Amino acid sequence: MDDNELDRRLRELKGRPTLPQPDVFESNVWRKIRQSSNWPERMMAGWCKLAPAIAWRAAPAALALVIGGISGAAMSTPQSHDELDVFRANSSYLLASKMDSQEARH
Repeated sequence: MDDNELDRRLRELKGRPTLPQPDVFESNVWRKIRQSSNWPERMMAGWCKLAPAIAWRAAPAALALVIGGISGAAMSTPQSHDELDVFRANSSYLLASKMDSQEARH
């Protein structure tokens, strides 16, 4: 690029306005404000589209958790604990007793 072409391009840039026109600027600002105020509505619209698909996929897992919780609670046996049980060699509080099988402890 030579100096003449550079001068010509600089003169072209000099004629352009550097700041946006007030009416264009104002319309752009109000457009952005309207878009930002519609953000929660747009998020809710997107969630309403996804909610049925997520619900159908989560329903079997929730049902399995409920059935497992009820059956686990029904099969559990209550244990009475003494306050000094933590000092016994065969305490149910011991981590080793949680990992051992029932046959190994008896």
